[in-house]
Amino acid sequence: MEAHTESTTKAKDMPCGDKGRLLITQLKHFYAQFSPDTITMLDTLYTQDVEFRDPVHTVHGTLALKHYLRPMAARLTLYRIPYLDEQIGENAAFLSWEMDFAHPAIKHNLTITVRGISHLKFTSKVYYHEDCYDMGALLYDHIPVLGMATRALRKRLGGKH
Repeated sequence: MEAHTESTTKAKDMPCGDKGRLLITQLKHFYAQFSPDTITMLDTLYTQDVEFRDPVHTVHGTLALKHYLRPMAARLTLYRIPYLDEQIGENAAFLSWEMDFAHPAIKHNLTITVRGISHLKFTSKVYYHEDCYDMGALLYDHIPVLGMATRALRKRLGGKH
C-alpha cells in the first residue's frame, strides 16, 4: 500500500507526460502479472466509468470489467504478454504486444500466440481501453470445424495460413 501511495505522490509532482508514462508502466505491469489475485488492482488504473472494448465484448465500468476479466484469468494455464512497442502522448497511448496463453477450452491447452494493439485514453487514470487483435488467430483457428473453415477462407482469399 505504501508503494502505491508513494507512486501517486510522485505522479503529482511530475509533468503531465511523465504521469502518463507512469500510468502506462503500471498498466503494463498489471497485465504482465494478470491473475485472479491482481484483478482488484483495476481500481487504481481505470476510472470507475471506464469503457473497455475488445473484439469479443464492450464493457462499461470497473465492476463490469472485473466480472469480464476474472473468469478469464482464473482459467488460463499460461499467460505472458511481452510489449513490443509503445507510443505515449499526453492523454493517449498505443501499445503493441504479443500475448502467449493457454486455456483448457482452446486447442487442448496448447500455447497460442496472438499479436495485438491497445489504444488507451487517460487523464490520471485510464477511461478508455480498446484492444484490437485477430479473433481468428485467438479463437476461430483453434475450434475444429470453424478453424478448418477460417483457414480455407484465408487460403481462398490469398492470405497466409
